[in-house]
Amino acid sequence: MDDKFPPMTRRELLAFTGIAALAGCSLPNSGVRQRQQGTTQQTAQQTDDNQQAETVRAFIGSYHWGYFILDEDGAEVDQLTLSSGDELRLTLFNVEAEGAIDGLPQAVRTNIPSAEDRAQRNEQAIPVPQGTTLETLHEAAEAAYPDHSLAILNDEYMWNRSGGSGQGQGQGQGPGSGGLGRPWGGHHGPHGGPYGPGQGGRGPRQGTQGPGQGPSGPSGPGTSWCGPGMHGYGWGSGNDGTLAPPVYLWHHSTVPSELGFVVNTTGSFGFVCTVYCGYGHPYMAERSRIVVD
Repeated sequence: MDDKFPPMTRRELLAFTGIAALAGCSLPNSGVRQRQQGTTQQTAQQTDDNQQAETVRAFIGSYHWGYFILDEDGAEVDQLTLSSGDELRLTLFNVEAEGAIDGLPQAVRTNIPSAEDRAQRNEQAIPVPQGTTLETLHEAAEAAYPDHSLAILNDEYMWNRSGGSGQGQGQGQGPGSGGLGRPWGGHHGPHGGPYGPGQGGRGPRQGTQGPGQGPSGPSGPGTSWCGPGMHGYGWGSGNDGTLAPPVYLWHHSTVPSELGFVVNTTGSFGFVCTVYCGYGHPYMAERSRIVVD
């Protein structure tokens, strides 16, 4: 009976065997390549996600009675804009803290607004009571209440608090006309007890509830209803619109304060001072200084 297959030479047999062996080895190698490709794609995706998050760096200074923001080049900016997931890194300082200012980059130190510039800003923002001058009140505040703080709060929360800034000369229940014009009538301070610098009362003078003159709310500086302070309501991330709790900016600090965190919310946020610092303290509340998309 004839063979069904033609005869195969020894050379052809060896060639066929080698091809079969190579074909068998290619199967596991292809699986490895697939796993390597999947790992590479996953790493690339993680790299893209990391590249999307940015670090926003800024320097914030406090003075009687306001704040200013400088970028890393020392240029002043009105607002910081970032996205949820970005890292916010802030260096904070009081302009009266010479030791802390010495630790700032030169580009920042040389571009801090001058005393004259800061005085002009106060004149544009703060009403002057009768019988005195803003300069006189400013000098008294720097001598008696040299410290500040910075809390970062949601704009809506800031402006929806009861009270606000009045401009009349009040007595008893305070100098202000109330309303919603300003967020704070005053806060607890470190000078003289939990209700501010006063003795036996709730304001910076002896008495009951207020200094009798100044741009504050219906109960004067230092009252607990005016917002969370050092000895009042607790602070925490997300508490009542809080983006960052108070950082205290002492005039005798020898180094700047550092604040860094990943922003995990959206909205418009402002700066608020929670340490009583004299006549213009209620005006140390500046909305829309940080916007998170």
